[in-house]
Amino acid sequence: MLQFHDVTISYLAGGERQIAVEGLNLRLKRGSALGVAGESGAGKSTLTRALLGILPPHAEISGEILYEGKNVLTMPRRERAELYGREISMVFQDPGAALNPVRRIRHQFADILSGRVSGRHAIHEQIARALTAVHLSEPRRVMEQYPHQLSGGMKQRVAIAAAIALSPNLLVADEPTSSLDAEVRRQIIDELIALKEGRGLSLLYISHDLAELAMVCDDILIMKAGRVIESGHRDEIRNAPKDPYTKALISVAFGGASDD
Repeated sequence: MLQFHDVTISYLAGGERQIAVEGLNLRLKRGSALGVAGESGAGKSTLTRALLGILPPHAEISGEILYEGKNVLTMPRRERAELYGREISMVFQDPGAALNPVRRIRHQFADILSGRVSGRHAIHEQIARALTAVHLSEPRRVMEQYPHQLSGGMKQRVAIAAAIALSPNLLVADEPTSSLDAEVRRQIIDELIALKEGRGLSLLYISHDLAELAMVCDDILIMKAGRVIESGHRDEIRNAPKDPYTKALISVAFGGASDD
């Protein structure tokens, strides 16, 4: 479904090119979940911005990003815009920043659905279904609220509901639980697992937390300084890591445990 072929991304900084991602190769199969792990600055979020076409103007990118066999980097702008939301959607790190603070939730959903769902009643029904899918009680009450009236966990559920409102095939989650407390974090992880299994979503999951990725993902890539240093099935990565950097991440995530 999704492939990165020899993708290199650099930024112009201080008159010089700084490489953020170098020679990246990855493959995400339909219906599976691929995790990308690494500390801050590893290049994890840069690869998601490249996929979504939101790199800054001073960025340069080479290689291929293939979605269903088509290179999104060379797609016409209109075709690429159609791809996002309908086929590929995103859950951001900070749900507060992802939601407009001065607009009711239903208005923000209507912006997403406008032109793709006809009629106010049909739009409201689709919003309610999306909110119900992430187990928000009283979805019609939530629709009428502003983001500041919701808890952090509710805001992230709303953000996930917005991301799945058009039934995408691929969901990109960039550190979706990092701003949440431990109890709510687990609830959101369970929500994403349920959506993957119940809807057959493919999931590209970005996190610095290997324990989180091991719960959600089938396969995991480890990134350091813009390069993939190790990859494999989650059990292989956890139980038989090869690189010292991977071993350090596992020690942090699992308290030094190397087996189940």
